[in-house]
Formats: sequence, C-alpha cells, structure tokens
Amino acid sequence: MKIVFALIILSIPLASSALECSWWQSKVSASNVDKHPRQQTTVRKHPRVEYCRNKWKDADLYIKQFKTEPISGWLHKGEAFKKWSRDEIQVVLEILPTLPSWTQIPNYNFRRAKDSIHKGNPATSELIHKSIILYDQFFKEPNKKSVIVHESSHHIYKNLGPDGVKEFADLSGWELEVDKTGKVFEIPPKVLIKSDSSVSKEEDFSNHVEEFHDSPEAYAKKYPKIHQFLKGKLK
Repeated sequence: MKIVFALIILSIPLASSALECSWWQSKVSASNVDKHPRQQTTVRKHPRVEYCRNKWKDADLYIKQFKTEPISGWLHKGEAFKKWSRDEIQVVLEILPTLPSWTQIPNYNFRRAKDSIHKGNPATSELIHKSIILYDQFFKEPNKKSVIVHESSHHIYKNLGPDGVKEFADLSGWELEVDKTGKVFEIPPKVLIKSDSSVSKEEDFSNHVEEFHDSPEAYAKKYPKIHQFLKGKLK
C-alpha cells in the first residue's frame, strides 16, 4: 500500500505558473521582501508576486515602435523594406535607453530596409510618418548610437521653425548668393564639419548635433556659438 501511494503522489503534475513573459522580459519569481531602507523611507516586509521585468529599460514601451510594414509612397523606389529579426530589435533596444531625452526617441517609429540607394548609408529619416529607417549597414557600424542621434536630429530640425533654421545657418556660415538672372543660391560654409554638410542646411545641422553629442567638450571649444545655440534648443 505504501508503494502504491508513493507512485500516486509522483504522478501528480507539478503546479506551474500561468504568468507568461514576452521575449524582451524575464520572469521574476514570487518572494518575500524583507524590511529594508530605501532613500529616505523604509520598505516594510511584504510578499512580492511574480512579475515580468524588462531586460532593457522601457523595452515594453519601445517594442511598440518597431514596424514591419513598408512606408506607403516611399520615395526611394530602389529600397526594399524587410522584417525585423529578434536579434536586430535587441541591438536597438540596448541603445534607446542610453539616448538623451532631447533626441525625442519616443516620438518615432523604427523600420528595416535592406540597402540604401546611397552606398554605405546606415540609416535615413522619413518625416511625414515620423520614421527612422535602419539599413543592413547600420548593424555593421561601430557607433550605432551616433547614427540614431544623427537621424533623430533630422526630426528636430523640422521643429526649429524659420527663425531657428536661420539662426543656425548664420552661425554655421551659410550664405546666400544671387546670380545675374536674380536666382538665389545657398552657399555652404567654407569650412565644413563633415563633407556631406554641403548637401543641405538640414544635413549640416544633423552633423553638428551628432558631434555635439559624441564629443561635447571638443565641440564646445571648436564651435562655441553653435554649441550655445544647440544647448538652448536640445532640451
């Protein structure tokens, strides 16, 4: 009788938790929390139920920003959108919580495309749908954080307004030139922060923001006036 009873007990399935976590979360088991000090208060002893904890800060919020569908009416016809892989999303999730708040990252969505029509380009921005598109090249870049900062600055530029754009252009050294026919041309600064800054004032602004973020002390010494301008705008 004792042997039969033991077999019956062993055959009963073990209770399992009904809580299921997403892949970007880890399950934290239920436990008893002992009384302990925290800042200027004291946490009382209490039981803690099991819960799902983000593996990366605010991952449960950021995960909603990854879109798989292509952008309707995308201008660059030669570019093919693609689905995100879990590993790719993880790479970006690790970066996003480390970005300064002025990048306004929660305002955008992220999409994947294979290759840019511009060789070697890791990312681009699409303002109407508030998108940042990351290409295959992005995942080969040594400083992926800077790439996202640069792309976010295109969205920031849009919100500078005419006065803000003019102030930046004057500080950076952009000039207007009128030819014999009366046509007005924008002339880039004589000394460029990066070679592609000559493409447009917007690209020049994004390059300045990237350097403002990456090398704040060196940038402040080299571009003190633009540094002050950006400090006032990037809040």
